[in-house]
Amino acid sequence: MEIVKSLVYGGLIESITSLVVIFSAAASDADTLKILTIGVANWIGGVFIICQNLMDLKINFTGVGSNLSNQSDQYQELLGQKEHFLLHATVALISYFTFGLVPPVVYGFTYLKSDNKDCKLIAVAIASSLCIIMLATAKAYTRGANKFSKYVKTVLFYGIAASMASGVGYVAGHFVKRLMDKLGWFEKIQPGHSIDIFCSDTYLL
Repeated sequence: MEIVKSLVYGGLIESITSLVVIFSAAASDADTLKILTIGVANWIGGVFIICQNLMDLKINFTGVGSNLSNQSDQYQELLGQKEHFLLHATVALISYFTFGLVPPVVYGFTYLKSDNKDCKLIAVAIASSLCIIMLATAKAYTRGANKFSKYVKTVLFYGIAASMASGVGYVAGHFVKRLMDKLGWFEKIQPGHSIDIFCSDTYLL
């Protein structure tokens, strides 16, 4: 049970986060290499966050209710016994590395010849959905779900959250790119134009 909890803790939220990052980057019309780079960079940077969260869980606890005898250790609820911290951290990090890397790898290495962005995004959505369904089912199991409806509710909750987040991220990335293009803040200076400016400034001096 504690291993399953650690798998869920390390992989579920990262699966959604990594999916959103890929969809947001793809909306900006970046090429495949740049999107893959952004996804992997986000994946690497998140290692420090999950390590910090694990340490915070080990040190702190959250009380539930006004009665001290009813206080519930948040670490135990999410991962298990604190004595098994090394096991929990190892499994959680392995889960983070595995599931967090699925979206960028799938986007980068599918449809290599055609480089069709839409097909790549569909492949990412399918792969990430399978990961999220599996981890959400495991989360329902760790919560002691004894009815099929509870499993369905948990899977739908995280599935809808992932769909909404990736959809909003894609739309936001698309509109931000259009806005930046319209404002012209990041337009590249043509090589010939830059030479002309340099020559004219030199003549004036």
